[in-house]
Amino acid sequence: MQLPERQSLVSQTVSIIQQMIVEGSLVSPLMGERRLATKLQIGRDTLRSALKELESKQWISSGLHGKRRTILNPPELEVCEPNQKTVAVVSPKPIEQLPNHVLIELDTLRANLANKGILLEVVIPSVFNTTNPYKRLDSMLKQHPADVWILYRCTPQIQEWFQERELPCIIRGYPHPDINLPYLDEDWHAAAFHATNQLIQNGHTDIALLVPDKELQGLIATESGIRDAAEKSRSDVSVHVLKENGDKESVLQALSKGLEQHTQISALVITRPRQLLNTMTWLAQHRLSIPEHLSIIALCYEPWFEELIPTINFYQASQTHLVKNLTKRLSTLLQGNSLESHVSLVIPELLKGQSIKKIN
Repeated sequence: MQLPERQSLVSQTVSIIQQMIVEGSLVSPLMGERRLATKLQIGRDTLRSALKELESKQWISSGLHGKRRTILNPPELEVCEPNQKTVAVVSPKPIEQLPNHVLIELDTLRANLANKGILLEVVIPSVFNTTNPYKRLDSMLKQHPADVWILYRCTPQIQEWFQERELPCIIRGYPHPDINLPYLDEDWHAAAFHATNQLIQNGHTDIALLVPDKELQGLIATESGIRDAAEKSRSDVSVHVLKENGDKESVLQALSKGLEQHTQISALVITRPRQLLNTMTWLAQHRLSIPEHLSIIALCYEPWFEELIPTINFYQASQTHLVKNLTKRLSTLLQGNSLESHVSLVIPELLKGQSIKKIN
């Protein structure tokens, strides 16, 4: 399924529904508005405007109360050229549940690919909550015969399935152990290494790292980067890893336990935007402040970081660079060529704020 563009969303939705009718992926009678809006990942108001336009063009019948719309006898529509390529993104979450920066990345990528005549499709298979996803993956491949795949936050089983079938794909993130597929992500090791050096240069020798309790390769690279920086420092630097389970309570518990056991901790490295909000709440409850009582540096970014007082030191990779890099690698695979390197890491840039205190 091709996703509508953000620009001229109603007209794009009209074109896509027309295409789906011609291809036979939408049949008469049409599914309800709620289901169709979910399928297209758009709002119901946008869908209703598109359906009214299709009614005026006599593609579908009027939406009478209690009756489902039917497909009329539409005029011929030019179907996509047989050689038109499709890139599919395999995601564990629907579009509306993806982080804002991922939505922006997908939208920019869609525009880049559209300029080359390539379609971008987001596929959300029901394979992420099952221990044996292989039959469903086979079914997904038949329903969505894409030319190249982007694997976003996919499980080891899914990555292994693509690897065994030698399907052209790129992991958007880090691969799991024993997976030898091309991947693209931010260089978390480099960012963590640089962040730790920033803290050490400001006199911090007891540094805490707050991470989700998950065996993700990006998090492993982050911890490795911090420890490498600590080991190479001329100072006696201690690293304390605080783990949380993805909710507010576990973050607060990790902070309380970690800072009580290691009262000398003076700086905290966070890996998720939500951790910053939780940490600020915890500090406020204990009448502590940033950076007077705890320095903070973030390996992540959200636009609201810039509205905080004090401003936060954070790392941000150029989204333009990321998408340009991804587009280039996808184009290579679409041409039937192999990539020169499986690894493509973009080093994030430090944007300095006022959340690091200099310790004499």
